[in-house]
Amino acid sequence: MSYSKSADPRVERRIQDALDGIRAAFAASPESSAIHAVALGGGYGRGEGGATPDGMPYNDLDFFVVMNGRKPSPGLRALLDSISSEWHGKLAIDIDFCCVKSLKALYKAADTLMIQELFAGKRIVFGDEHIFDDAPVRPFSELPWTEAARLLLNRGAGLLFARMRASDPDEADFVRRNLHKAALGCGDAILVVHHDYRRTGTERLEALRKYYEASWLIPAYEAALSFKYAPGTGKEPDYAHNLDCWFRTMALVATEITRHIASSDALFSACRIADAGPRSLKSMLLSLRSAPVLPGLLFPLAVHPRVKLLRLLTACLEDPGHETDTFIRLWKRYN
Repeated sequence: MSYSKSADPRVERRIQDALDGIRAAFAASPESSAIHAVALGGGYGRGEGGATPDGMPYNDLDFFVVMNGRKPSPGLRALLDSISSEWHGKLAIDIDFCCVKSLKALYKAADTLMIQELFAGKRIVFGDEHIFDDAPVRPFSELPWTEAARLLLNRGAGLLFARMRASDPDEADFVRRNLHKAALGCGDAILVVHHDYRRTGTERLEALRKYYEASWLIPAYEAALSFKYAPGTGKEPDYAHNLDCWFRTMALVATEITRHIASSDALFSACRIADAGPRSLKSMLLSLRSAPVLPGLLFPLAVHPRVKLLRLLTACLEDPGHETDTFIRLWKRYN
């Protein structure tokens, strides 16, 4: 399987050289004894990475570092920073390392889109080649509605940051990328909440066409997908249009979530301490922690604050002067 959607040989060679160099850096470092495995995830791990017309990679390289049951030492952090800096200089893209304390800790997050996409497509760069052989792989149709909320939160935050940087010509690429990401996030959120998410972007586009109520999103999703696979192509995004898509998607997703909750006692049970598991109790504590900063985040207690932050984000996108600094601070804390 190629790393990029286009399978451009120039990009494939550059990505492979980077992975070989990163593997060698880990193998040569005594800090690697704390690592169980390093896996390339993200778009390039799934074979959907972007390739520019001149044969350069465009998207970030996203690595998952599975530790041997302990947190990264200062020495390992320094090694990761050194690798990131070296290959950012060579490829002009971000090299990101997500450190997971243990395989058990990673498996505890198996109900998230990020981890299921890792299981669906990855390359083991260093360490145990069979580390994910017993991974709790689940159908994408079983993703919880909270993952749709997470998508809307993160892509809505991207719209907020794009608006903040729109006047700076040097940030044009950042703005363009985040507008396209917002369109993709909207479509993906609709599919998640309908239990119809698919593995690849092209499969998701075809699935999205089935939903007549989201037909207005198709042109923006198509343009964003073209840009993802071949940066520099596709129709130039428009902030006002993509913001409108985000609000309309919020309405669709909220309607579907409300319909689901109305047919079950999910939300009401989440508010009851007696029914709470460890994760619900953690969400309660986080909600209580946020109460002095933003009282509106308190209820429902057992729902994670990141979901409730959507309310504040909506207000910030509607009104540029509305507590934007508060949202950004809380988003960085809970995302």
